[in-house]
This record gives sequence, C-alpha cells and structure tokens, in this order.
Amino acid sequence: MLMTSLTKEEIISSLPLFRNLPQNAVKIIAETVREIKLPEKRVFIEQGNNSGEIFFITKGSVRVYRLTEEGEEVTLAICGPGEILGEMAFLDEQPRSASVETMQPTDVFVLNRISFKQILLNHPDIALSLLKVLSARLRKTGEQMKDLFSKNLEERTWKALKTLSGYFPGSGITLSHEELAEIIGATRARVTEMLDKLQKEGKIILSHRKIRIK
Repeated sequence: MLMTSLTKEEIISSLPLFRNLPQNAVKIIAETVREIKLPEKRVFIEQGNNSGEIFFITKGSVRVYRLTEEGEEVTLAICGPGEILGEMAFLDEQPRSASVETMQPTDVFVLNRISFKQILLNHPDIALSLLKVLSARLRKTGEQMKDLFSKNLEERTWKALKTLSGYFPGSGITLSHEELAEIIGATRARVTEMLDKLQKEGKIILSHRKIRIK
C-alpha cells in the first residue's frame, strides 16, 4: 500500500536535500514523486543506462558498484535512508557511471529529470546542497578505493561489517558470505576465512545468513 500524501511530505521534509524547503514546495514534490518498493537483490540503476531519474532512499540499503573491463564488480559505496542516487547522470546527462543493487527490501522516491530540474530552478539553494552531496560522495568513494588497495583483508572485512551494521539495525547483517565478498572485493572463501577469524577473536557472532557485531 502506498503512503499517504501527508506521510510523503514528512519523509521529503526529512531528506537532507529538501530539509529547508517551505511546506508548499514540499507538497509539490510529494505530488510529483513516485514511490517504488524494491525487493532484496534488485538492480534498479544499471551502469551505462541513459535514464535521468533521481532516486531518494527512504528505507533499506543499497550497494553502488562498477563493473571493470574484466567483468569484476568493485563496490564504491553503501547507501541508506536519506541518500540520493543518480545525481551524476542528471547533472552531466551522460550514461550511468555505476550500478545500484538493493541489499535488503528498499523503498525509494523517484523524480524524473524534468521535475527535478524545475525544482532546482525554483529553489537554487538546493543546487548548493546537491554540490555538498556530490562532494561527500566523492570522498566516500575515494576512501573506499583507498581501503581496497591499502588495507589487508581482515581490516577491510572488519571495517565493512562496522559500516554495514548501521544499515541493518537490531537484527544483524543479513547478507550471505558471497554477497559480503562482492562488497569487500575478495573471494567468498577468503571472506569466510576472515569471518571465522573475527568470530574466534570474539568480535562477531555468525549464524545462517546473519552476522552480528558484539
């Protein structure tokens, strides 16, 4: 069942990009956005695609990744509620630079290119907020790539688990070892080895398709 218009307005007002908008502007956006409920493991943004839609995560979490020329997946970021996706393709009107896949059931609000452009024209201050979002995204991606090449696998695994725990509150990280390996950028066997080591060190508890940090 879709959310009521009032609930949409409340959620939109809580999004960092729209937090300071007047209520009448929030109402217009609420009437414009589409709500989409996505299942786990659904790729809804594809690298190379030309779609200009903007996505705002309202629930759940996603993995942003790129495919190398060899066909390997490199995870660039993990995103959750309040974060925006697809802004790069909107700004430069180029094909999508990365793919995005849900890690758990996820809800998003969607704005098309024309609607979002009109919002920016009517509220130029949002453009400044968008620049801050882009800057933060670039720093986040840079840190991820630095970790990929500078940290050993145990450090990368532990850091990834601590980051992911924030997107799976209460119930533990409900990802398989294979899914976690895709995020970390290692083989499933090596990640399983690191998880067993972390469990022996008393840092985590492993159970079927669930990882809990102590």
